[in-house]
Amino acid sequence: MPHTCISFTVEATGAAVHRARHRVSTALSWWGGPVEEELRFSAELVTSELLTNGLRHAGGPMTVELTLVHDMVVVAVLDDSRELPRPRQTEADDECGRGLALIEDLSLIRGVETTSRGKRCWAVLPLRTPQERAIESAPAEEADHGFEADRERWSLAPQGSGLLASLFPAM
Repeated sequence: MPHTCISFTVEATGAAVHRARHRVSTALSWWGGPVEEELRFSAELVTSELLTNGLRHAGGPMTVELTLVHDMVVVAVLDDSRELPRPRQTEADDECGRGLALIEDLSLIRGVETTSRGKRCWAVLPLRTPQERAIESAPAEEADHGFEADRERWSLAPQGSGLLASLFPAM
C-alpha cells in the first residue's frame, strides 16, 4: 500500500476548499481502491466543512492531514487560531451554522485540540460501511446488519487502540 498519510497546505479561499475535496477523494481511491460513493461524498463534505470553518474563523493558510488507519480515514485541518469551534443554534432558514452538526453526523468520532500554533480539528470516517465491516469480521450466518454495526461505532476494539495511538501519539 502506498503512503498512508498525506499533508498539504491550502490558502483560506473557496477555490482551495474545492481543490482540497478533490485531493481527499483522489487519496481515498488510491488507498482503498473503489470507495462507495456515499463514503467518498462524506469524506469530501467533512473536509469541506472543516476547511470552511477555518476559512471563516481563522483565515490564513491551513494544513490538511489525511491519515489511513486500518479501515478508517482521519481528516484533520490545522489553522493558526486558538479559538475552538462551538456549535450554534440555527433557524430553519439560516444559511450557516450547521457544519459541526454535519461533521458529527457523518463521522465516527470528531474532536479538536490546541497546538503550538493554533488548533487541529479532526474527524474519523470509515472507508467502508458498517455493514461491510460486520460482514467481513463475522461468519456469513452470524453477520448482524443492525445493532452490531452500532456497537462497533462506540466500543474500543483492537482497531480503536491503533487509531487512538495515531491520533494522540506519545509526546
